[in-house]
Amino acid sequence: MPTPLDDALAIACRHNNLDPVGARLIHHYSNAVYLLPAVPAIARIATGADPGRLRATQTVTSWLGQQGFGATTPLSGTELVEVDETTAATFWTYYPQPEPGTGKPLTSRDLGALIRALHDTGEPPADLVHWTPLESLERALNSAAADTALRPQDRDWLRHRVAEVRAELAELPWPLGHGLIHGDAWAGNLLWDTTGAQRPILCDWDSVGHGPREVDLIPTWHAAVRYGRDETWIEAFVTEYGYDLRDWAGFDVLLTMRDLAQLPGPLRRSTNPPHAAALRQRLGAIRAGDRTSTWVAL
Repeated sequence: MPTPLDDALAIACRHNNLDPVGARLIHHYSNAVYLLPAVPAIARIATGADPGRLRATQTVTSWLGQQGFGATTPLSGTELVEVDETTAATFWTYYPQPEPGTGKPLTSRDLGALIRALHDTGEPPADLVHWTPLESLERALNSAAADTALRPQDRDWLRHRVAEVRAELAELPWPLGHGLIHGDAWAGNLLWDTTGAQRPILCDWDSVGHGPREVDLIPTWHAAVRYGRDETWIEAFVTEYGYDLRDWAGFDVLLTMRDLAQLPGPLRRSTNPPHAAALRQRLGAIRAGDRTSTWVAL
């Protein structure tokens, strides 16, 4: 039986004269991501997102592609579709990935090189959203999902913690300066570009904006703390990017921010048992002040 997301996909495909036959949901976290094998292309269905911000994302990634930067790019000849008041769809180039276990794995070294290049690229011809720390968590705490997923005292505690962390971040110096940032630069957003000469590229540009460049570095250190990476993972990133975030006075508060930024995804999908368990694990560690336990990745 078709779901509301399937219906939204069908409407967006009709608008762009794309064939949805055989469409397959390949990822559903912040957005629903479909593979359209008949095109081929990727469709991203966003719920509750600002269409203007999505259009800016498409402008930025198109521009980055023109600069030769390794970014996923919008599918040529398509446009954003506002399916209804809360749902929008965009279409993207499809990059088939090597079969698991074949080829060279993507690593923090690839990520470090891409983030260094991104931060050196300059300003795109788009009105970038200014980075607001924990914006996604704030929205999630005000959603219907939070009504059932969180106890009132947990929701109140998180709102207070968001305000505290934002105040601490506002007082920090940012030695790397401000500019174009990806906003969610972790290794899970790396892909191989298989459409030409194979090279690493960055995907998932929903959080792109203008902000302090340190924001794009903290996911690598956070992966070592929470997701089982080791010192070599950090060292490889530092070698390529050229800066060790641990040398900066704001490292601890940025790590705290990244912990909190891991809550919206499982919160939104907390009716799913694995996501509910991940939410409990992460929130429990954060509330207990546990800065070292390893988290289950989703």
